Amino acid sequence: MRVAVIGPAGFGGSVVCIELLNRGHEVIGISRKPETFGSHEHYKPLQLDISGATIPQLIETFKDVDVVVNAFNPPYSPTVYKLFVETTRRLVIAAKAAQLTYFISIGGTGSLFLGPEYPYQTAADSREFWLAYRQATADSEAATYHMEERIGFGSPVAKMMREYRDARSAVKAGRASEDQKRVIKEVEKGVLEGPDPVPDLPLAARAGFMFLEADTSWRWSFVSPPGKYMPGPRTGKYQVVIDQVPFAPVEGKAGGEGGNAFEGRLLGISAADLAVAMVDEIEKPEKVHKHWSAVAELPAEQERVPSYARLNK
Repeated sequence: MRVAVIGPAGFGGSVVCIELLNRGHEVIGISRKPETFGSHEHYKPLQLDISGATIPQLIETFKDVDVVVNAFNPPYSPTVYKLFVETTRRLVIAAKAAQLTYFISIGGTGSLFLGPEYPYQTAADSREFWLAYRQATADSEAATYHMEERIGFGSPVAKMMREYRDARSAVKAGRASEDQKRVIKEVEKGVLEGPDPVPDLPLAARAGFMFLEADTSWRWSFVSPPGKYMPGPRTGKYQVVIDQVPFAPVEGKAGGEGGNAFEGRLLGISAADLAVAMVDEIEKPEKVHKHWSAVAELPAEQERVPSYARLNK
């Protein structure tokens, strides 16, 4: 099968490429610098600025492939929302016009619903969920390091995330200083009471899903990673959840000390295992016209590992 992967050198796209190649598929990597992923006899880099490509250009690019995996993930910028939504719009129009066998798009946790007890609310609508997400990220070295890579080492946001992780680790070890306790209080108060804490990118991904939702005239699938989505091992085992945030079941009193119903309940998956789930779906489609997520067992604590998969040159 010939599969085009948009964003082959990115966090999600790179592991999808590796999973596809390991199963014997032909992969066309599409981005501005697709060669950075590496070289393989069944990998073809195709240089194209997706965010600037016209619809006719995209249709021409897609005409000789069976499946497109959309892992487009632009760098953070003041215009990232507009850039992401407009690019998604063009991709969807082009994919439909090219009459692909399948179009699979990777979104974000923010578009998943919180459950029947929170009608119409997605993860991106809930400050409590976002606080639980921030806590879960801070409690994982692998997740924190990935976010530092993504945002940019040395940036104010990355520095704050590292300080927050160090402070939470110190509290758990019973050696937190007053300054570290203050860091935790300020970060968490900002999430719960400050300006909207959800970045533009997950909001844009949620908006992008609406280009697909309820359109059954062609074959698409939209996968949103769970709350804890990070670098990690490939186990090959996972469970699928449709349209909702995967949560651990409540045991006893729900939530943490502050009454947050989501604290400590976020489930996760490694990027490698989500790639397994996606390639399984490509080979045997079972979630056409579905919005879904997948979870797998993660180590209790992962060490700092490379976030981006690469082939050996």
